[in-house]
Amino acid sequence: MWALLLACADASKGHPRDSDDGPAPDTGSSTVDTDSGSTDSAPPTDSADSTGTAPGCGDGACGSDESCWSCAADCGACDCPVPAEVLVYHQSAWNLVADAFLADPSPCADYYLHLPAVADHKLDPRGGGEPEAIRARGPRMHALAEFHWSTWAAAEGSPYDKGVAFRRAMEEAGYDVAAGDTWAVNELPSSVRSDPATRAEVTEVLRGLHEGDGVEVKGAVYVVGLGQGTADLSTYAANLEDWLQDAEFWEAVNLSTRWWAQEVYADPDWTCLPDATVAEVSTPLNHYVQHVARHAEGGPDSANTAQSYLGRAYTPLMNAVWRAGEGYGNTDVPLDTMQHFVSQQVYATRAWSTDHTYPDGRFGFAWARSDGVEDADLAVLAARLASAVHYAWDEGGGSAAGACSPSGAYTWCACEVEGAQTNPAWGLLGSW
Repeated sequence: MWALLLACADASKGHPRDSDDGPAPDTGSSTVDTDSGSTDSAPPTDSADSTGTAPGCGDGACGSDESCWSCAADCGACDCPVPAEVLVYHQSAWNLVADAFLADPSPCADYYLHLPAVADHKLDPRGGGEPEAIRARGPRMHALAEFHWSTWAAAEGSPYDKGVAFRRAMEEAGYDVAAGDTWAVNELPSSVRSDPATRAEVTEVLRGLHEGDGVEVKGAVYVVGLGQGTADLSTYAANLEDWLQDAEFWEAVNLSTRWWAQEVYADPDWTCLPDATVAEVSTPLNHYVQHVARHAEGGPDSANTAQSYLGRAYTPLMNAVWRAGEGYGNTDVPLDTMQHFVSQQVYATRAWSTDHTYPDGRFGFAWARSDGVEDADLAVLAARLASAVHYAWDEGGGSAAGACSPSGAYTWCACEVEGAQTNPAWGLLGSW
């Protein structure tokens, strides 16, 4: 079957990915702002106090500035048969996204906003009041502290002790796990798919992060992925299948990790098909975006442990990095097209979740301020993302079509890029 893949996709349109899973079709570097150590500390736009609770919340009356999302104690719980957990991995400009979510929140969502480690101090979780500023926007807004894998891997100490040390540093930097803050491991290497020694190290780091000094909290992991245009998936598929059958690994991960987030940075060149319906675009997009859990789902009994865990933890980490250069595919498209592209990804994920055990309401996006992009334009994109999330996971259940517009019309989902095509290689995953 895998011999067919080379004929099915154009390798010249592949994108950067980790090299342990076969030949890399492209090895460029991203042009996004990777942070020079400065903060992104625009103040919160609401009047919440530092605990994330509106001043009047808890007085027994649902005020005009309160809602079931911001103060369930006064206004009652939201009607959410499908709750959402939204993760955003930020390289920069996190306050733009946080303010957009605050201005247009889904009543059924909790937002987990990644605060990147400072570039020249990557052992330290970002502090400086940034975690408190995330929480101050409301009780459903939480900060994720970045555990930068490669930096910590080079540090002295046992893998377990590194996780415990990071939890101590989180507390010192202002993260509050009791309020919903937690940790996120960034750039877990592709060798976790093929190397038992890497897996053993990973499970020990995750155990330390989970246990800390006695207060347990599960966090997130972002796994390095492949570009949507990758043509030859033969080595990748073999590594994936070996990994998915390592029951001991998945049992350990289940004890420590709440979100298993695969980097699936979709690309308009492989998604925004001219003259295609939203549903026609969503099928090949989901073949890529959901592929890890989908391949586990189609596996033999020896993959049952992974299948069970991923069914309740798999979280696609998708692409909202506009004009990113080569790090996230070709997103050098007009702002209008990028808004449609982001909405299409939310639509596809929401539609897939209605017929599968994953990802339920778990999903995420990568976000950054790219070179030459004005904050005013970036705020427009953030508002579109917030609206798509809101109406896809709205009170009463929401709908996939809500990602396209509040009315359910497909206004914002029909992205088109001239020459775009699908990569059928991803559709062959799911069968072993």
